[in-house]
Amino acid sequence: MIQFWRILIAGMRNFMRNMWLSTAATAVMTVTLTLIMISFISNMALTATIKGVTDKIDVSIFLNNTLTPDQINGLKQNLMNSGNVISLNYVSPQQAVTNYKDQNKNNPQLIAALDQAGDALPSSIQVKAKDPKHLDIIEAVVNQPANKALLDPTAPPSYTGSRKATIDRIVKFASFFKALGLIASAIFLVISTLIIFNTIRMAIFTRRDEIEIMKLVGATKWFIRGPFIFEAALYGIIAAVIATLLSMLLLFGGATRVATYIDFSTTLNFFQTYIFVIIAAEFALGVTIGAVSSLLAMSRYLKL
Repeated sequence: MIQFWRILIAGMRNFMRNMWLSTAATAVMTVTLTLIMISFISNMALTATIKGVTDKIDVSIFLNNTLTPDQINGLKQNLMNSGNVISLNYVSPQQAVTNYKDQNKNNPQLIAALDQAGDALPSSIQVKAKDPKHLDIIEAVVNQPANKALLDPTAPPSYTGSRKATIDRIVKFASFFKALGLIASAIFLVISTLIIFNTIRMAIFTRRDEIEIMKLVGATKWFIRGPFIFEAALYGIIAAVIATLLSMLLLFGGATRVATYIDFSTTLNFFQTYIFVIIAAEFALGVTIGAVSSLLAMSRYLKL
């Protein structure tokens, strides 16, 4: 136990000796951990937001009004067998007219135009897809010759044109920001490792005479290495405290301001439920980055 406390004290002394290098290493580590946390928060929030949007998206397949119930059921079964369908809802011509009038009740001109057309709207099957990124699976089923003959030729399915472009943009937007967060975190992780590596290397060179004396008096290898590992771990501990505070401040302070555009409710609930697990993971990550960087530096520059 006494040896352990001596290692801790020596590590803190090393931290204070190289204050400028220690501050730089801690600052970069703070940026790294903050970026990783913000990336995690953003991924959760974007995933929840995209899920909320895509859950409201359905694909409408417009049918010929002369179809028999067996033909409609056969098409529904083919769609369900595609593997990318959660649910199906058949909308009859009468229900389509009712829905149209309800949706446009504040626009009498549109309702009057429908009345003049004789309340003629096609029936449809509303499809809820499991994965909006793979609507081509549903499209392939619909475009089968036997199924295509059942469709209304004047009303193409709603997954084509601008509707499909909107769905694709939503999915690409989420994927881009998730990838951007991961790339930025990886870059700063490498930078942080390199800076801590060089900080420990400088500390080894600074203490080389002291290390030689310790070797001569019989100090164990881990007694010599221990302070360097603790020094690097200290960078991670301090950085984790700052990064956690900054991330929590941004999340709980800024989430309400952008809640109109991004769904943070799931993320807030997750952090409130698992706050201690998240803090522990942030500390563990900081200490691991510091300790691994230190071990890499010692393996190259500290020969015992």
